[in-house]
Amino acid sequence: MIEIRGGKKEQAIREWYSENFTAYPVQSKMVDLYDKLKLDITSERISYGMLNGIMKDIKHEVGGDVNIPLEEQTLEEIDNSVVKINDLEFPNFQLYKTGTYIDKMLSDHEEGGGQYTGTVTIVVGESGVGKSTVLLDVLANLKITNPDASILYVSSEMTRNDIYFYKQKTPIIGDIPTLLMMDYIKTGNMDKVLEQVAFSGDHDIILLDSFQDMVVKFKDVLGWKATYAETWLTNLMIDAADKKGLGIYAIQHLTKGGTYVGSTYLKHATTAMMEFRFDSEGGRYIEFSKNRRGGSQINKPLYFTLEDGKIVYDSSRFESTNEIKRIESTERERQVEASKTFDRLFLGATGETPESNVEEIELEIVDTNDKD
Repeated sequence: MIEIRGGKKEQAIREWYSENFTAYPVQSKMVDLYDKLKLDITSERISYGMLNGIMKDIKHEVGGDVNIPLEEQTLEEIDNSVVKINDLEFPNFQLYKTGTYIDKMLSDHEEGGGQYTGTVTIVVGESGVGKSTVLLDVLANLKITNPDASILYVSSEMTRNDIYFYKQKTPIIGDIPTLLMMDYIKTGNMDKVLEQVAFSGDHDIILLDSFQDMVVKFKDVLGWKATYAETWLTNLMIDAADKKGLGIYAIQHLTKGGTYVGSTYLKHATTAMMEFRFDSEGGRYIEFSKNRRGGSQINKPLYFTLEDGKIVYDSSRFESTNEIKRIESTERERQVEASKTFDRLFLGATGETPESNVEEIELEIVDTNDKD
């Protein structure tokens, strides 16, 4: 029997443990235990360090291995996940095309590009630049081109009334299946809805709008800490992509100064970083700063406008800009090669280097001045 003692937080931990684990010893990792505690106890802000310390006390009290913290585990107790690449299990990757020019930006593994499943793309940009509008247009066209594909739009910010007026501006989004997270504010089970509905594996392509707003709602409604909420949501998306083969877009905000909002874990763990920008004249464009499925299209701007409720991409500008960059790159390579050829022809024969020539010339000038 575990004694319920200590301060308010320690008592909460002891009561929680007594309710869940008194019947058997716990052999889970401390980090997993902490995750469960954060889900079960939302009224108290309990740190990982506090839980770890109290669990060690409980271990001595019950006289057994109540829990083995991750840092205390031996190598034999850690799962061996080393495996040959040929023996790995992969999801059934699908390639969906929108039928619009943006396909070429999304991937380059097959001619014409398109959106692969099994990916997580973070979408960043200033407020008002058109992130949601473009991505909803992408979803709508994916559904039109691929009628059997299961598409889902997860909105954390808009209400039903907001969606109505948004549809008036872009009618093409009218047939996109939508999950409004605002409907679950009062029930307090937003995390379960995301797990069991949005990222359950029943959909092919998902747009989460937005990642940061969901983190804020987890903090305000569920009482989670920001770091925990970000990690939990990031892991949920990565697992859904890696193990269930979902293709996920997650919109993330920038600060007014254009700084990325979010953890570096989110930034580096995902497949691609899709950036929306304004140029100096107010033009809007899309640019990938990272894309593991479309490396040849990195840092190439694709301009777009909204015309008659649809996104129109400036393909001619994209092609001409890329052609100019190609010519400039070819010219730089030619100049480098010409410089190397010059060095081989005029300096290689004497065994001299450009630096040694300069030094000799300077010495000759000094000697001449001394004679005067």
